[in-house]
Amino acid sequence: MKHLHMLIALLIVVLFLYQSYLVLSANRRAPRPVKIISHMLYAFLIVSGAVMLMQLMSVNAPVQWVFAKIILLFAAISSSVKAFNNHSTPNQQKAGILIAGIAYLGIVVLAFAKPGNLF
Repeated sequence: MKHLHMLIALLIVVLFLYQSYLVLSANRRAPRPVKIISHMLYAFLIVSGAVMLMQLMSVNAPVQWVFAKIILLFAAISSSVKAFNNHSTPNQQKAGILIAGIAYLGIVVLAFAKPGNLF
């Protein structure tokens, strides 16, 4: 399950970079299939993450860093929605991409560091 979760996360980051490139370079939007695939990947990521979280909680492992990742994921999703919205201004698009990029970077750092005493 861990490898599937990591593969889905990698695909989400790649799609985010592709959509960001389209918005920043030519002010175009991603094709409809890309949006549908990204929504499906977000759903699979959340489900696989929930399954792994239940496994961690069943063995009483410290999971504070997981909750921080969940918060950052919601920040990344919400700022991506604003960045890739058809009615967003260029400044809103740039700010949304920046915030989502920072959130994804934070998620990756937490995934590798797994700090035991985060809060």
